[in-house]
Amino acid sequence: MPERRNRIIEEIARNKLVEKIIKKIGRYEDETNLQDLAQDIYVELLFTDEALLNKLYDNSQLNYYITRIVKNNIISKTSNYYYKYKKQKFEELNDERID
Repeated sequence: MPERRNRIIEEIARNKLVEKIIKKIGRYEDETNLQDLAQDIYVELLFTDEALLNKLYDNSQLNYYITRIVKNNIISKTSNYYYKYKKQKFEELNDERID
């Protein structure tokens, strides 16, 4: 069964689905950070429950699922992406204003 998960994720990677979705949603974000976000999402997909991943794939809902993950990471102030990249950038901008 894990082979199927790997094949699904390999197909996603080959088609650059995650990167395409990120490029569309994160067009105003720093490109370097978005490359890291893509890697984080691939890791998240690897740890997604296999039954859920198979069901999403079989029902052609994987695109929507990945879109949700990307949106949540870019928009949410509680996401790992926010804490890794955006919060630091906002703090740097605030420090510049104070100086």
